[in-house]
Amino acid sequence: MNALTLNVLGDLEVVRDGRVLTLPPSKKTRALLAYLAVNGRPLCREHLCDLLWEMPDDPRGSLRWSLSKLRRVVDEPERPRIIADRLGAALDTDDLDIDLLALQGIQGEGLEQEDIERLERIADRYRGPFLQGLELPNFHDFHGWCLGERERALRAQTALLSALVTRLAEAPERALIHAHALVRLAPFDEDAHARLIRLLMVLNRPREAEQHFRLGQRLLDEAGIPSSGALLRARRATAVHPATGPPPCPATEATPHAAATAPARAPATEAPIPLEGEALEILHWVALLGHCPNVAMLARLSGFEAQRIVSGLELGEQRGLLQAKEHGLCLTDDDLARRLYEAISPTRRQMMHRHVAEQYLGEAHLDPDSAAELAHHARQSGDPALAAEALVAAGRACLRFFANDEALRLARQGIEMAERLAGARRISLLIELRDVMLHAAPLEDWQDTAGELVALAEQALEHGALAHARLGYQLASQVRWSHGQWRDAHEEALQAERVTHSADDRDQVVAMAETAKCLAMLERDLEQAAGMLDDARTLAARQRFSHPAIPMALALMHFHGNRLDEAEDHFKEARTLCKAGGDRLGEFQANEGLLMLELERERFPEALKRGITLAEIGDKLREGSEAPFACAALALCGYALNDEASPLEPALARLRDTDAKHRLCGLLIRAAQLDLKRGRALDAIARAGEALTHARTLERATEQLLAHGVLAEAHRATGDTDARRHHAQAAAEIARRPVARWARLRTAALLADSRPEDTA
Repeated sequence: MNALTLNVLGDLEVVRDGRVLTLPPSKKTRALLAYLAVNGRPLCREHLCDLLWEMPDDPRGSLRWSLSKLRRVVDEPERPRIIADRLGAALDTDDLDIDLLALQGIQGEGLEQEDIERLERIADRYRGPFLQGLELPNFHDFHGWCLGERERALRAQTALLSALVTRLAEAPERALIHAHALVRLAPFDEDAHARLIRLLMVLNRPREAEQHFRLGQRLLDEAGIPSSGALLRARRATAVHPATGPPPCPATEATPHAAATAPARAPATEAPIPLEGEALEILHWVALLGHCPNVAMLARLSGFEAQRIVSGLELGEQRGLLQAKEHGLCLTDDDLARRLYEAISPTRRQMMHRHVAEQYLGEAHLDPDSAAELAHHARQSGDPALAAEALVAAGRACLRFFANDEALRLARQGIEMAERLAGARRISLLIELRDVMLHAAPLEDWQDTAGELVALAEQALEHGALAHARLGYQLASQVRWSHGQWRDAHEEALQAERVTHSADDRDQVVAMAETAKCLAMLERDLEQAAGMLDDARTLAARQRFSHPAIPMALALMHFHGNRLDEAEDHFKEARTLCKAGGDRLGEFQANEGLLMLELERERFPEALKRGITLAEIGDKLREGSEAPFACAALALCGYALNDEASPLEPALARLRDTDAKHRLCGLLIRAAQLDLKRGRALDAIARAGEALTHARTLERATEQLLAHGVLAEAHRATGDTDARRHHAQAAAEIARRPVARWARLRTAALLADSRPEDTA
């Protein structure tokens, strides 16, 4: 085997010395590699730019960037393979082993003359359609070329498998493998099914032969393809295997049409259903969708016109199959529903379930009932990719309506389905399902989960799934942030933004806005966050696209800069967008921001109203720190308004149990400030001291400044001059760092009456 292998059948793959190399994340760069490899000749730069880039981008600059990335993959110190000059570019494929070229090179006479073992090796390299997942439909010339090459490769693989089945006639066990592959590749080819049936009969496996006869016949019927009789002739065959002799003849084989004349699925004691034709087909849909049909729903999902459905239902009622019940016209009993459902062929049944699931997936917003229907039909479709995708959508719908336990259950089912897949689709779906799970329930082991999310993000990056890589890093950052790992959260937030530099505009908007929001929450790299936010807003305006992370980041930045009115407006905008999009955690966080604004303004009646709203949402969310925080915030408002201190400590204790140090820290400082105003200096010292410990752990300069300010004033009240001086000096030092402007002003006002001897 050559040292460097390029596989384009299935996912694009470059292999050096048996090791799969990491490809550039940009789809266009990977598409360029495949295009150069398959064409195998120099191509002018103008053609390549027109093929994969568009104005107002810099196509030539993008082409240069892509060629530089490809050199790192395919070039070697003594063997450059990317050949480029001012006029054109090419990939030198002289010593490359390319699966497509190997397949195309043995067509025609080669199928009859080539060594069978080599033909089998080439057949085994077919991993799927040409450039699977890399069609780039927005670039019409490339898309058309890709589809054309895909069709050529499909025909070549079909011819290869057909030749192998023929040439291995004396080795039926080996031929059977290729016959199965041929049927999978060409499911509506009657001759392919017939060959498989004959091989199974030769190998003395009549039961499997009968199953494949029925499957082939159903596929032809459902596709409307008239039979040439090949299936029936193969079914009648009595070929003798050299080693085993003639196969036994089942009783049903005595008459060729026995299977068609006897009921295949119902026991002999069950009377046949007194309906046929279109009316029976309509009742099949009723049994599949539910016992009590809705005419509009049936029309949308089955494709029958409403008037024809009504006529079919009336006929069913006349025959005693339907009757008026509480929920409308329904099938008479569960047994009838079962018989109607089982009368649908398995293949047809899966196709019907798939069609229904795809229809539900196309709905903009799902209610819980529709989400349950989507999940059910997707699971029955026989397609694990569709099922996993549907379970993501159903889980998100459940989150929208606070059905958190159901969302968690669906996400776990989705992970089971996604694990059956391979490649980028598997990784992307696993990340989306982890997103649902994080919103649905608290983590049992957050550190392992964060590590797993980073690993999934890395794999998504290797597959070029940039949006999902960004989501994986972003989720890992959120997990670490919520548990106080601020350094790692900071790095993963930046990585989330880095991976989308070559992504579509919308993905870049989300990445930059989410990263800016995270940096603002962490109070890190605020100038960088502001730059990202400006770029995100510009791109979003150009795309006429809104995302709640933009106003949320703006609100946090304005809050930090003590522009509280502007912050309030943006928090409200973020809350509206999150509510409209079904992002309940985001809605909670926006309301949390509004509450903290009112606490900072010391407008406690308004804060109490915000706290009530927050508690209503928190009680419906996952069992994380949200509900305990809302409860503690309400208790704090009660302390501020009515001097009711007793409910506060139990509420803070409950919040401590959730290990949400960032939320606990903020409430402890505000409680300590109230303690000071009420002359309870010792309580203020205890609460501010705990807050300072948490703020140091979190490396939060703003909270450290506020805690030192409260401690300085509280120790002054107790007469502890040394402690007062220590905390005042610490506050002065921290105030010179990048901290929230409102915190600097509040601390300065608190310490304004410092006595000269206190700070000497």
